[in-house]
Amino acid sequence: MTLVSDSMREALADCVISDYGPYDVNIFLLGGPTDFPEKFRFKRLTRADEKVKIPYRSGYEHFERTEEHYHLEGDCQGLIYRWTTRTKIAE
Repeated sequence: MTLVSDSMREALADCVISDYGPYDVNIFLLGGPTDFPEKFRFKRLTRADEKVKIPYRSGYEHFERTEEHYHLEGDCQGLIYRWTTRTKIAE
């Protein structure tokens, strides 16, 4: 499992993020392949689905929503999704 760099250190805490409404939701993808680029770990979704699937290197990395949130400089930024599995793209 990979962790965020010191420059993107996250702090877990409570914050309120609505599952409803026209608001985008920021997420952070935690875990997965060690070579999964850090720049791909921050995403914006149109809603907070329970699972997300990210195409990467001839397959998909699967992440599931947690109850954790990430903070930067004390402000709540979004939800944390943890890596669960990898699947290959069907040919």
